[in-house]
Amino acid sequence: MMRISARLKGMGMGSLFLALFGGLWMLAALDASSWFWLVSCVLLPTSLLVVRAIGLLLASGQARALEPPPGPDELARAERMNRRFALVFMVEFGLIAVAANLLADSGRSDWIMIAIAAIVGVHFIPLAHIFDYGLYYWTGAVELAACALIALFLRAHSVAGDMLLGLIMALSLWITVVVVLAQGQRLAAAFKAAAPATPA
Repeated sequence: MMRISARLKGMGMGSLFLALFGGLWMLAALDASSWFWLVSCVLLPTSLLVVRAIGLLLASGQARALEPPPGPDELARAERMNRRFALVFMVEFGLIAVAANLLADSGRSDWIMIAIAAIVGVHFIPLAHIFDYGLYYWTGAVELAACALIALFLRAHSVAGDMLLGLIMALSLWITVVVVLAQGQRLAAAFKAAAPATPA
C-alpha cells in the first residue's frame, strides 16, 4: 500500500498540472482579449488551485518527515510507477503533435481541438490504473462524452463548438482538482492528527 506522503505528493502534483491545463482550456474557451475575463475566469481560479496544490505538496513533505525511510521494494514500486506515468505523458504529447499536424496538413484544422481533447480524455484511463484512482475514469469519461457530442452536433458551428469544448474541458479538470484537493486535505489532516500517537 502506498504511504501517505507519496499519496499526498501524487495528489499535489496531479492537482498542480491539472489546474494549469484547466487554465489553458479556459483560455481557449474564452478566446477573448478582455483583461476582466482573463483575470476572473482564468488567472484567479488557476492561481487559487495552484496555491492549494502547493499546500498539499508541503503537507507531503511534512508527512514524509514523520515516516520511516522507504524500503527497497517500495522504492522499486515507486520507480515503476514513475516510469509508467512518464510513458503515458510522452505518448499523450506525441499523439497530440501527430494529430495536430495531420489534421492541419489535410485541411481539417477545425478538428484539432476535438482531437486534442479526446487524447487528453483517453490519457486519464491509464492514469487511473497506474495510480489506482477511480476519479480519473470519471474525468476521462466526461471529456470523451463531450468530444463525441460536440463532434456530432456542433461541428457545423466550429467556433461555438470549440468554445463549449474548451469550457467543458476546463471545468472537468478544475472540478477534478477540487475533489483531489479536498480528499488530500482530509488525508493530511487525518495523518497529522494520528501522528502523535504513532510510535517513532
